[in-house]
Amino acid sequence: MAEGLLQVVERGRSLDGVLPDLTARAQPAHRSVIQAMSYEVLRHYERLVYWRDELLDRPLSSKGAEVGMLLLVGLERLTGSRREPSRVVNAAVHAAREINQNWATGLVNAVLRRAVRQIEADEMPLDQAPAHVQARLPEWLFGMLAADWGEAFAIEIGHRLATHPPMTLRVNASAESVEGYLERLAEQSVEAHPTRHARYGIALASPLDIERLPGFHQGLVSVQDEAAQLAAELMDLSPGQRVLDACCAPGGKTLAMLDTVPTLEMMAVDVDVTRLARVQDNLERAGRFAELVCADIATQTIDHPGAFDRILADVPCSATGVIRRHPDIKRLRRPEDVKALVGRQREILERLWPLLRPGGRMVYATCSILRRENAGQMESFLRDHPDALAPAMDVDWGEPQSVGRQLFPEVDGHDGFYYAVLEKRKEPA
Repeated sequence: MAEGLLQVVERGRSLDGVLPDLTARAQPAHRSVIQAMSYEVLRHYERLVYWRDELLDRPLSSKGAEVGMLLLVGLERLTGSRREPSRVVNAAVHAAREINQNWATGLVNAVLRRAVRQIEADEMPLDQAPAHVQARLPEWLFGMLAADWGEAFAIEIGHRLATHPPMTLRVNASAESVEGYLERLAEQSVEAHPTRHARYGIALASPLDIERLPGFHQGLVSVQDEAAQLAAELMDLSPGQRVLDACCAPGGKTLAMLDTVPTLEMMAVDVDVTRLARVQDNLERAGRFAELVCADIATQTIDHPGAFDRILADVPCSATGVIRRHPDIKRLRRPEDVKALVGRQREILERLWPLLRPGGRMVYATCSILRRENAGQMESFLRDHPDALAPAMDVDWGEPQSVGRQLFPEVDGHDGFYYAVLEKRKEPA
């Protein structure tokens, strides 16, 4: 496991790419534990590294990288599991031998036992850690969030991003009511409740295998975060409209729009043919149809000017609002990536805007909580496009920005998201 996490931290591999190999080598009974532990180490990585380094008498050499990661796993187990501390320590020592690091067994034993004593005496050094460590965020990302929202709230955001995300469902509005589906779940003793903001959302009290969801394979319900569900509601859809879902994969929002208004003329575009196959699978499960196009929306022309009544621009972004679902983002993303993403977002907007008919509506969306990708991006676009309007959003969610509204991740609630509504003037400004 330590070797796999090193591939994420030092070699830039995604956790999704590493986990299949990690779990394949484990006994079936241990696979879910390995997955959960991997997520937890990455969620709390900054605090674990700080604590480990405080416990060490001297820094580990480069040959000790795998042992250093093993210590992080051990520290996470000491605070995140219900196992007896001595069993955690012994398991870590045994793991050091298994990865052929016999030289480190004494070190692992000493460091983790020192940690146990700190826990028992309530003397862990984390309260004195730098602000970005307390927030469990890389220093560069914490700096961006602090500049946007203030240091105290940046720490709070970091705490929220280190929690477990809920499992949220979207009921197919054309086939079932929220109340009706809650009754179906109750019949199976599944605890759930309506979401606060999304009209067709249901939050489960505990995650559930999709095979246990009534009607899932018939398209009665889909798994979709509450914040992501809000896109379809902002589109102001009507029967017969021609709609473009740009950057559509994996297709959750495409399907949500078609479930809301089945008679839409939908085109869904993505740059990745493999991801488009997932869109097709989602559509087929629910019996919906969309014209799927594989294209780079930032460089390719996909239709004639004014071809669409509605456009959803769910653009590539830093994904900082969904870190709790993908904690490896903190290790894989770099500050220069954000600048590049802001540029690509603008390229996509410039390509999409001519495709919107006069009087039409575009919804701009990201799962980012960085202002430069969100309100800052919209401010710049509006300055350069006199034919673009940003009407007030009559909604009861999110924090109002100079343009649009920002949703921050909520504990046991929605992910971090941003939305802005743009309309094209019918007459030249």
